[in-house]
Amino acid sequence: MRYNNYHKHTHYSNISTPDSIAKVEDYAKRAIELGHTSLATTEHGYAGNIFEYYDVAKQYNLKFVFGIEYYYVENRFEKDRSNSHLMILAKNKNGMKQMLRIMSEANKTGYYHKPRIDKELLFTLSPSDVVVTSTCVISYINKHDDYEETFVKPILNYFGDNFYLEIHDNTHPMQVEYNKKILELHNKYNIPFIHATDSHYIYEEDDKYRTIFLNGKNIYYPEEEGFILDYPDSDTIFKRYEKQGVFTREQVESSLKNTLIIDDFEDIAMDKDIKMPTLYPELSHEEKVKKLKKIITDSWIEDRKHIPQERYKEYLDAIRFETSIIEETEMEDYFLLNYEVIKKAVNDYQGVLTRTGRGSAPSFYVNKLLGFTEIDRLESPVTLFPTRFMSKSRILESKSLPDIDFNTSEPKPFLKATLDILGKDNAYYMTAYGTMQQSSAFRNLCRAKGFEMNEYNDIAKDLDKYKNHEKWGSIIEESKRFVGVIDSVSPHPCAICLLDKPISEEIGVIKVGDELCAVIDSTTSDSWKFLKNDYLSVTVWQIIADTYEMLDKKIDNIRELNTLIESDQKVWNLYSKGLTATLNQTGTDNAIHQVTQYSPKSVRELSGFVAAIRPSFESMKQIFLNREEFSYGIPEFDKILETSDNFVLYQESIMATLVYAGFEEDETYSLLKAIAKKKQGIIEPIRDRFINGFIEKTGSKENAEKVWKIIEDAVDYGFNSSHSLSVAYDSVYGAYLKANYPLEYYSVVLNIYEDDTDKTEQIYHELEHFGINVIPPEFGKAQSKYSFDRSSNTIVKGLKSIKYMNDNTANDLFELSKNKKYDDFVELLQDITENTSLNSRQITILIRLNFFNMFGNSKYLFNIYEKFSERFKKSHKDKTKLARLEEIREYVAELTQLDDFSINEKVLFEKQMLGYTYTIDDKYSKSFAVVTDINTKFSPLIDLYIINNGKDVQFKMSKNIFFDENKKAILQAGDLIKIKKMEQKPRQQLVNGKWVKTDIMQNWLTSWELINKLED
Repeated sequence: MRYNNYHKHTHYSNISTPDSIAKVEDYAKRAIELGHTSLATTEHGYAGNIFEYYDVAKQYNLKFVFGIEYYYVENRFEKDRSNSHLMILAKNKNGMKQMLRIMSEANKTGYYHKPRIDKELLFTLSPSDVVVTSTCVISYINKHDDYEETFVKPILNYFGDNFYLEIHDNTHPMQVEYNKKILELHNKYNIPFIHATDSHYIYEEDDKYRTIFLNGKNIYYPEEEGFILDYPDSDTIFKRYEKQGVFTREQVESSLKNTLIIDDFEDIAMDKDIKMPTLYPELSHEEKVKKLKKIITDSWIEDRKHIPQERYKEYLDAIRFETSIIEETEMEDYFLLNYEVIKKAVNDYQGVLTRTGRGSAPSFYVNKLLGFTEIDRLESPVTLFPTRFMSKSRILESKSLPDIDFNTSEPKPFLKATLDILGKDNAYYMTAYGTMQQSSAFRNLCRAKGFEMNEYNDIAKDLDKYKNHEKWGSIIEESKRFVGVIDSVSPHPCAICLLDKPISEEIGVIKVGDELCAVIDSTTSDSWKFLKNDYLSVTVWQIIADTYEMLDKKIDNIRELNTLIESDQKVWNLYSKGLTATLNQTGTDNAIHQVTQYSPKSVRELSGFVAAIRPSFESMKQIFLNREEFSYGIPEFDKILETSDNFVLYQESIMATLVYAGFEEDETYSLLKAIAKKKQGIIEPIRDRFINGFIEKTGSKENAEKVWKIIEDAVDYGFNSSHSLSVAYDSVYGAYLKANYPLEYYSVVLNIYEDDTDKTEQIYHELEHFGINVIPPEFGKAQSKYSFDRSSNTIVKGLKSIKYMNDNTANDLFELSKNKKYDDFVELLQDITENTSLNSRQITILIRLNFFNMFGNSKYLFNIYEKFSERFKKSHKDKTKLARLEEIREYVAELTQLDDFSINEKVLFEKQMLGYTYTIDDKYSKSFAVVTDINTKFSPLIDLYIINNGKDVQFKMSKNIFFDENKKAILQAGDLIKIKKMEQKPRQQLVNGKWVKTDIMQNWLTSWELINKLED
């Protein structure tokens, strides 16, 4: 007997309650297997990814049914965790919108641990547009004594024939007793039955995998023990009801038949047409284009002041070409909307948009005129194609949308401007579902099987290595069942869904953490043609904006920057000397080594460097970095590659080659995609056309075939030149500021990276080049943030940058220092205890860092504080306090100045708390050093701090002198050693899976003496 399974759950329910590993398609396949005709969206608290449900339903020729199992309480504004379940199905598109609206409202105003609807929201639904069922054993009926008067009667009176009593075939005693209640209500009120499976998996034997999934997460639902939550056939259902012994055969048949009401539901239609919001619904396409052209023209009149008159025609042709693409694809709304958003964010909310861009947007000159970028493609040192950003064929054939990723120093002003312009219910962050990957699935399975973490942790890091292992191979294979299962959710880090209709009704809104998010992910939005704006937070631009603000200067535009760096060798020296910490794309240890090797001398070269250091260019990278002569030996091709030093660094190089061979520029980006796929039947005509076109231009079939082969090989690693150029300019902005305003620049970056000890250490290494000293934090001088003193070329360390410190700590201490002069340390400790927010850990750290050095050395003050914290409490009465203070002072009077902490204790503590070390003691020779860090991933790599001069040095060591006979490390961080012998050996680099020697020499420590072992 056929029935419709409307009550089921997939892994989409896991975002609310970890519950299922079943996927949407699993239900579709089972429906086909049983001859069923529908697929319902029902999940806990929301409808999951309705767009995936719709696609899968259409793929399997099933009816798309919109349903939600809501959390229900009497009053959503009260802190009530009773959370009954309530099933509602939409009979039509109107019902679906209403259900999405109350679902969204449950997340906005009814969220208390779960998103909860109440009677007020429930009764806003049109009774003719939905079906309501009493749902499972977690129904209001089973959780409240007064269910008839407060639940059953009101719902029956309001929804009438569209209210059903839901019965389940589980034989668990709880279900049997609940079904008896339902039978009583049926007999009393003549409310019809409807059967529900409450499926959480497909087959009965799948229960074990759901249990494994839950156990791996340390979750156990004792109330579900013995419940069967599968998707059974009707014969099995009849047998289970017979075993229950509550309902007659006729009643069960009736309940199954009643699920067929779904057959009469409206076929809800959803489309994948472009859903472009418009600010001007009253204007025609032609009127909106005219409005956009007016904005572009006004901007062009301003921009041409900086352009030679003889180039006006070239620029006007570019504007006409690009605006024709916008006009013919009817995408004017996109540009009109973002023009207003960016203008408002920058002018009204002081938002900082990068002067460069991201992706292909800078390759459209119109984007510059609209304020989306400062890059002028017609002045660019590398070739930029406007059709790389937007082309008629790509938009019209694939119905794709323009896509500008807006890089910002802080996205909030841009989101606020978007909400102001579109409306509060028309822009939300998108949802990002987290799924179990192979490693996390394996770890979860191991936890479920009771393995200790130390047994499986290393295995999980390299599963390929163990896939045929006697013990682990089968577990790795079994874990694949869980790969792709949703087990977390978060707001998308940057993607905003934009719509000119209420998102609460069109898509739905859920609460994720503290953020309200549209229930659509980025990939789905692309497929279903919803507009998304990416507002990305870019740290390098926070640095740039903050530094310009500190300088009280307006941020230079690209043209101004080009002039400033044209003859400023200081800027390019930073790259050649490796002084690139915090500079975009060149600040990591690996990038510093490579940029020093290449030593770029222009923006064009730096752009090429950005493209060349990607893994896909690995086979040719060393030729590029060493500036070796390179040519394909084909003059026409070399001419095209001139701006990229004869390398195929960019996709635009291939596009230019296709244009040279006779292809229209508009089609070249789509051709790149086709060539990359190498699909038979498609690639051959493109190849023939290229060969013929190249021969027509050059007369050489041999060269034509050579170039085609190069294109086929290079298409996978060619980079987007506009993105590469943007990244290069972002780096150069920072380099210009660092080279010319080092005090301001380093003060800014030290404040931004105050919690990142590794980055702080990297920054400190560069300060010597600029002759900048950092004054250690000291009571009476240090404030919360780093500041600088130009007269002494020093930066005063911010107290907040120390581990476990914060703004309150710094402000409290600075305020004390300004309000009172302290005669002794005990008096200061009393004020700190009674009048500040500092805790004992913070005070101890400051003592150890010599913050209170005016009162004595750290060890001496440490002993005083131990006594003080033991005897003095803020809660003591005044009389007790006076007595205790006198006792403490007597202790201090008898306490002689102690020897300070050992040099290695000091050095290691500073490194741990500050990220760098400042203690210097010239009584030690330069051969004495403290071990500050050890890395044993390959040959042991140790970081040493030279006590005599404060230098940080790094050595490799052979394993045979680093480990003892028991394979235990002889050295540990904090040990004081004497360097006796070192030598230099060529550094090795992993190239194509093999270690090869390079020309770079590396220090190896070959002999040393342990002077003082740090006690654990």
